Amino acid sequence: MKFLKEQLVIYGMYGVFLVVTLATLYLHNLPLQPFVDVFWFLTFLLVIYSLICGYQHWQKIKQLKQLTTQPMTRQAQLFLPKSTTESERLYQQLLQTTLVEKDRQQQQISEQQKEILEDFGLWLHQVKTPLAALDLLLQLPEPETLKMKNEVFKINDYLQMMLNYLRQNLANEDLVIEKVALEPIVKTVLKKYAVFFSQKDLRLVMKSLQVSVYSDQKWLTFILEQLLFNAIKYTNEGEIAVIWEENQLLIKDTGIGIRPEDLPRVFEKGYTGYNGREHQRASGLGLYLCQMMAQKIGMTLTITSEVASGTVVSLTFPKE
Repeated sequence: MKFLKEQLVIYGMYGVFLVVTLATLYLHNLPLQPFVDVFWFLTFLLVIYSLICGYQHWQKIKQLKQLTTQPMTRQAQLFLPKSTTESERLYQQLLQTTLVEKDRQQQQISEQQKEILEDFGLWLHQVKTPLAALDLLLQLPEPETLKMKNEVFKINDYLQMMLNYLRQNLANEDLVIEKVALEPIVKTVLKKYAVFFSQKDLRLVMKSLQVSVYSDQKWLTFILEQLLFNAIKYTNEGEIAVIWEENQLLIKDTGIGIRPEDLPRVFEKGYTGYNGREHQRASGLGLYLCQMMAQKIGMTLTITSEVASGTVVSLTFPKE
């Protein structure tokens, strides 16, 4: 029945043709016998056409109904009915393009999930260190409260890093670039790590920070936290300086420094270098995230270092 409805145009034109032909013969007083012969011949052809096309239509509908019972994939597309018109060919071509894009997106999501799981493993390795230290401290006859607080602080810091990592991967539009005052942000971060400066007896130097920069305040805070915490971790004595100089924020320390062979790879994900392996303090995610977010904000992050002399981290901000 649906097939007959789809062919209404052809049947309608056939009916109009018969009426016009009959009217013409009647108006000119011509014999009707030729018309009757033509009528039966054309009707026979129309019936044959309807049977053939109806069967083909039934076969197509049957194939399509079978395909609707299973997920549409590029393999299932091979079982689509053969296109008999230009519009069907174009629709199938559009479907193929859509399925290719769907496969590409699924592959991309799968790779991203695999990457996140691998990075989570790296992060888990890092967070185990303060957890193990905290466990040992709890087993002491007289637990050292200050050291326990330090380990809890580190755990909280690592949790915050993972949260920011997930936010960076799953919410790429989470950026608000605006003009912000640099000094209050730096002071807030330094205040967070003040206890470590006190414990290690490190000097703090701040110069020329009374400037405003274009950045995302939340992500800039995260970057500074990572950079300053790294400077504290690998500096046992001396000082850490935070200086504004020629559109750059410099973080200088007098720590153990970074080996020349490690410097080109410090921003690679999962790369810890000699210091990270020796001191078991790194997951290889911190600097990687800093570099990723700095690029998104429009900043340039570079590091120079000399073993046993210290490290200089340079954060260049975009100009107006």
